[in-house]
Amino acid sequence: MSVNKTTPPPSSTGQQHSDATASEMASDAKSAATSKASDLKSKAKSEASKLADQARSAADERVEDAKDYATDNIERTVEQIRDAGRQFGDDSYQAQAADYLASNLSQAADMIRRQDLGSLADDLTSFARRNPAVVLGGAALLGFAAARMLKASERSTADVRFESPTAGVSNTPYDRQIDRGYRS
Repeated sequence: MSVNKTTPPPSSTGQQHSDATASEMASDAKSAATSKASDLKSKAKSEASKLADQARSAADERVEDAKDYATDNIERTVEQIRDAGRQFGDDSYQAQAADYLASNLSQAADMIRRQDLGSLADDLTSFARRNPAVVLGGAALLGFAAARMLKASERSTADVRFESPTAGVSNTPYDRQIDRGYRS
């Protein structure tokens, strides 16, 4: 028996070699692109982490500045309260009440200085849950005080000038004269 061996035509062998080379090149390009993408991904994660750390550091710095500002204001208020209490005499009820209030404010300022933002927020949240009436009352009081201040500043900034009344002319609150048709 004879086996008929056929050799592929020369053009198909060249085509297969060309297909294999193109396939290898595509595979190499794919792995290079995957590697480059992986490198870029890791660099992006690193940069994002670095930026997040910088932002966190800047935020922490601002929080500390705000805490210092708040505690300094509280300490000034403490001194003003104590001074006001002393004006009533050292042994008076008003002086004792002012000293008690000033001591509590001073303790609050010390607590704010010692604690970080997260623990302060947790403490305020737990206080609000234990004492909702106090928090709501304080919010209402702040709202009334803010409204009062806005109302007072509105009056002081208004530039209201009225002319003296003229016979036959009615003056309005807006300093505009309305002619009623009376002429003298």
